[in-house]
Amino acid sequence: MYYTTEEYMRLRFERFARQYAYSAKTVEEHEEWYARTSSRLSEIIGLTRALPTEPHPTLTERRRYDGFVRERWLIETEPTVIMPFYLLVPDKPNGSAIINPHGHGGAKDENLGFRPAGIPGGTSDGTLVERDGSCSFGVMMARRGCYIAAPDARGAGERREGSHQGDGRERENSHREMLGAGICLGLSPIGGMVWDLCRLLDFLLTIPEIDPGRIGCAGMSGGGEQTIYFAALDRRVSLAITSGYFYGFRDALMLQPGNCGCNYAPYLYETVDMGDIGAMIAPRPLFIESGVNDKLNGASGIENVYSQVKIAKSAYSLFDADDRLVHSVHGGGHVWVGDGMAEFIEKYL
Repeated sequence: MYYTTEEYMRLRFERFARQYAYSAKTVEEHEEWYARTSSRLSEIIGLTRALPTEPHPTLTERRRYDGFVRERWLIETEPTVIMPFYLLVPDKPNGSAIINPHGHGGAKDENLGFRPAGIPGGTSDGTLVERDGSCSFGVMMARRGCYIAAPDARGAGERREGSHQGDGRERENSHREMLGAGICLGLSPIGGMVWDLCRLLDFLLTIPEIDPGRIGCAGMSGGGEQTIYFAALDRRVSLAITSGYFYGFRDALMLQPGNCGCNYAPYLYETVDMGDIGAMIAPRPLFIESGVNDKLNGASGIENVYSQVKIAKSAYSLFDADDRLVHSVHGGGHVWVGDGMAEFIEKYL
C-alpha cells in the first residue's frame, strides 16, 4: 500500500489554477489583462530578479558555408553569465532575423546541423551535416535571406554545469540542477533563458541590416517553450513559431513531472495555462505545430493541445486577427515537420 500526494496535487490544481485566466472582451481589457499577467509571470519565473550588465560582445570565429557565413559570438547576459551563440549572416539579407533556440537532446550545433564529434553522425571540424538534400530550419532560412541567431540555452551545450560536461554528454542538460539551485533564490531555468533571449534581441538590434520590426523566434520542444515565453513577455518579437510545445499544464506537466526542470516555476499553475501565454502573443503572428502522437501532449492527447489553442484563438479573434494564428497538426510524434512555416514567415515577417 502506498499513500501518495498525486490526488492532492490534482485537487489543488483544480481549486487554484489559472487565477490570471484570459477573459478579455475588448482590446482595452486585453491590454489591462496583459499588463497584470506579464508582470506576474515575469515575477514568478524570476525574470524581474535578473541582474543587468554590459554585454561585452566578442566575435570568436567566422566560417563560410553555402549561402551564409557562420559567426560565433559571446555575450554576457548577467554578471559572469556568458552566452555563446551562432549568428548566420546571409549572403543576401532581406532585413529579417529569427532567433532559433534549441530543444532538449542537443544544443546550438545540432540544432543547426553542425553536429559535434560526440553526437552520432557528427564531425569534429564544423562540417554542416545535410542528408538527402535537406538542411535544418535555421540554415534553410539563412539561405532565404534571414539572419539566424542560435544560442546555447543555460545548462546546455557549452553552458552545461560540471556534472554534465565532457565528450559524449553533448545531449545532456543541467536544468534539474539549475531548478534546485535557483528556486530558493526566486529563479527558474526558463526565466534565465527568456532573459538571455531578450539580451540576444538587444544584440540583433545593433545590426544595421536588420529591421527592428522584423525579428521573430522559432523553436522545437524546449526551443518552442523558450519561444512562447519569450514572445509573450517581450513584445519586440514580431512572430513566433512553436513546435511540439503547446499543451495544457495539468496533463502534460503536472501529471508527467519527470519532464525537464526547465518546465517548472513556483506558482506557475496558479497563474496561467499555456493557452493564456499564447493569448499574450496576440495579435502578433503565432504558428503552432503539433503531432497527434506526441506523448508529451499528456493522457488526453491532442485534445489537450486543442483546449489551449482555443484559449489563444479567443485573443486573436478579439483583434480580428484569426488568420495570424495557425495550428498545424501532423500525424507523427514529437518531431519538427515544418509544413507551411516558411510561407508563414514570408507572409508575416
